[in-house]
Amino acid sequence: IEFNTGNFPYEASVIIPVRNRIRTIRDAIRSVLSQKADFKFNLIIIDNHSTDGTTEAIDEFKDDERLIHLIPERNDLGIGGCWNLGVHHPLCGKFAVQLDSDDVYAHDGPLQVMVNAFYEQNCAMVVGTYMMTDFDMNMIAPGIIDHKEWTPENGRNNALRINGLGAPRAFYTPILRELKVPNTSYGEDYALGLNFSRQYQIGRVYEVVYLCRRWDDNSDASLDIVKMNAHNLYKDRIRTWELQARIALNKKQR
Repeated sequence: IEFNTGNFPYEASVIIPVRNRIRTIRDAIRSVLSQKADFKFNLIIIDNHSTDGTTEAIDEFKDDERLIHLIPERNDLGIGGCWNLGVHHPLCGKFAVQLDSDDVYAHDGPLQVMVNAFYEQNCAMVVGTYMMTDFDMNMIAPGIIDHKEWTPENGRNNALRINGLGAPRAFYTPILRELKVPNTSYGEDYALGLNFSRQYQIGRVYEVVYLCRRWDDNSDASLDIVKMNAHNLYKDRIRTWELQARIALNKKQR
């Protein structure tokens, strides 16, 4: 990968889709705007018609020209659809980096670390390491999640054997624009990672760069068994479709 496709005004953009996260969105925004990097970056927030004051909280930061606040015209967008809106914005950077609206970066350096990994490992996508915390950012079980069972050395197909790829995720924007994110609010990141890894190397960062907060309003905090089963079925289907695509690709290349 040459990393020279397109003319990007920013090296990196952090993408935050959000709906009704008044308790956490300010922390997420401050976490991004306090990043130290040797390149230009911005923050694109896709505010999916919040009704709890989140919109007004985002507007508190409007004097910082790095913040772009988008409200979709459509009402049917999931997290994936919001991502597509953000990465197709003309001011999106060369690399698009994930931050969920209730999480924060671990310190002021992760953006630099994630972007460096693209060049050092020559990859189209980078996956970092996160630490699970409570609302006050104290570590809770299971602690640090680095997915060391999935590495470039043990092969890209090993990503099919695990139920998630890790966080944060970052993408080379021209390829992300081409592949697009599924318009769902669960598993969209996993499907995208498998799609990327079919054709491209995924880079890994094994130091903690991201804090994943668990709290009472968090969408993953307390899933009932019915929803958990539905989520697992969806990921099983994603894996099946991906296996079929890789088998077809191998047949075509013979």
